[in-house]
Amino acid sequence: MKLEKTFGANVRRWRKERGLSQEELASRAELHPTYVSGIETGYRNPTVKIVGRIAEALHVDPCELFVAKSDDD
Repeated sequence: MKLEKTFGANVRRWRKERGLSQEELASRAELHPTYVSGIETGYRNPTVKIVGRIAEALHVDPCELFVAKSDDD
């Protein structure tokens, strides 16, 4: 899987585990909801600063957003 797809899938997974909507995550990370949607689909390629803001909003270490997860996890 491409890195941006892995990142987006992990953002979506952590967001759902935290019970957040895209709008809530966007608000916490000070982003536009459509930008969050673009990240989750792998369409957007966020900067390091944006990665940090998303990780902080999700209360995870930024590296957790790049770890490829198998379907068995």
